[in-house]
Amino acid sequence: MAITIYDVAQKSGFSISTVSRVLNNNPNVLEETRVKVQKAIAELNFKPNPIARGLVVKQTNLIEVFFSWPGRQFNIQSDWYMKLLNGINDVVQEEKYGLLINTIAGVFAPHVVYQKVFHNVVDGILMVSPYLEEEEVIKIMNGRSPMVLVGYRTEDKTVDFVDSDNREAVFQVVDHLVKLGHKKIACVSGNVGTSRNAADRLEGFKAAMKKNALPIPEEYIVDGNFLRDQGGEAMKKLLELPNRPTAVFAANDLMALGAWDVIEKAGFTVGADIALVGFDDITEAFTPPYSLTTIRQDYRSISVEATKLLIKKIQSTENWKPQQILIPTELVVRQSCGSKKKWV
Repeated sequence: MAITIYDVAQKSGFSISTVSRVLNNNPNVLEETRVKVQKAIAELNFKPNPIARGLVVKQTNLIEVFFSWPGRQFNIQSDWYMKLLNGINDVVQEEKYGLLINTIAGVFAPHVVYQKVFHNVVDGILMVSPYLEEEEVIKIMNGRSPMVLVGYRTEDKTVDFVDSDNREAVFQVVDHLVKLGHKKIACVSGNVGTSRNAADRLEGFKAAMKKNALPIPEEYIVDGNFLRDQGGEAMKKLLELPNRPTAVFAANDLMALGAWDVIEKAGFTVGADIALVGFDDITEAFTPPYSLTTIRQDYRSISVEATKLLIKKIQSTENWKPQQILIPTELVVRQSCGSKKKWV
């Protein structure tokens, strides 16, 4: 039979509560008592159950990172997720926490997400870009564990989040295209109903076009879902327009690359006939034959700041003041925009 805390108490001659205080490094234990309990632990080769310990001290030293994915299959090799995970892991290890990765992919109902998020016993949760309407996200954020949103912005001032400054990023895109001479600029958006990032990027696009006094024909905004095939389908629609755009902004790199493939297959040249800009700066964006102008997000700053914020929240006993952090982005110019010329 497994050795329990009761066996340690009996062998050491102290109560279970005293043994528990020794196990939890309580400073209010006499050194002589601590030595005797630790000796009993060593002789019995006792290994505390971390789950049982967590229930007693209400601390597991585990942080959960929850990823959701719009497609049927979770793509753990995605640059976006891997770079975020690396930054999270660095802070977690430095602060001596463990990391639990939880995922959900495909079409899912809010109550399913809620059940999956809170299924595990952890000290805190990093919720990464949930594909839910904002109302449902807020409900989850008000759950029983400390939480921080990663890669998602909300107007709710009670919610902690760290995200890229998506609106400002799209201003950089439109201003760059305007400087190159473009006036007919289209947008392939993400799913604005379930992605706040998609909504912010679309709002930023509209605001930037208005700032530059440029019209946006209704057919110049095409919905996508952040997946590559949707970028291709959106580009087909734009190419069929009698007054097709000379430049296209896609709300992420995957859709931009799908659009690139369709442009080339139709006999046009990206950068010469049509300018193309993405968002994220994934590895494939600068891997031949692609050379995509895009927005580079500072994944490390996002993930590190979010994880540090969560740990502060976990360790804060009262009077916590929610924090909302927006991380600046960088426009990376490559060949997909070509050079300045008279676009007609």
